[in-house]
This record gives sequence, structure tokens and C-alpha cells, in this order.
Amino acid sequence: MEMMMAWSLVVIAFCMVMIMLAAVAVLLRVRKLAMEAEKLVETVRMNMPPLIHDITKITGDVRSIVHTFERQAPKLGDAMEALRVTARDVQDFERMLRERLERPLLDLTALVSGVMRGIVSFWRALISR
Repeated sequence: MEMMMAWSLVVIAFCMVMIMLAAVAVLLRVRKLAMEAEKLVETVRMNMPPLIHDITKITGDVRSIVHTFERQAPKLGDAMEALRVTARDVQDFERMLRERLERPLLDLTALVSGVMRGIVSFWRALISR
């Protein structure tokens, strides 16, 4: 029985040593991770003020752009309305030109075509004699 007790104590001691080695390895990893986290925090701490300054500047620029847009929005609406009116006027002018020029040009084309046919017919009749 004493022998079994001795072996049990040896196995328990071996397990305790293995657990302690594993715990030391884990603690070393945790220490390394903590040091890397400390470096990261230090880097972030050093870079935060310029970053916050840049964000503040960008926010101010965006605010300025929004205010400018708000002031210019009515002018933009007026410009779009003027553009629509101009497009409508151009369309009306085009329609008026078609009405006033298209019919006379078609009539002139028909007249020139008729005169040319007459000349060709007269010429053929003159040549065929």
C-alpha cells in the first residue's frame, strides 16, 4: 500500500510540475501580450491628438460646406428654373422655325424638282427629234 501511495505522490507531483510549467508558459505569453498592448496604447496615445485635430478640422470643413450649400441652394433652384425656361424657349423657337421654314422649303423643293423634271423632259424631247 505504501508503494501505491508513493507512486500516487510521484504522479501527483509530476502533474503539479506540468501544470506549473504550463502556467509559467501562459504567464510569459500574457506578459508579452501585455507589453505589446502597452506599446499599442502608447502609439495610440501619441497619435490621438493629431488625429483628433484632423477630425476637428474635417468636421469644420464639412460644416462650412453644408452652410455654403444651404446658402447656395435657393440660387441653384433659381438657376435650374432658368435653365428649364431657356430649354422651353429653345424648344418653342425650334417649333416656330419648323412652322415658318419647313413648309416654304418643302414647297420650294417641290417647285425646283418640278422645274428640273420639266427641263429634263424638254431636253429629252429636243434630243429625240
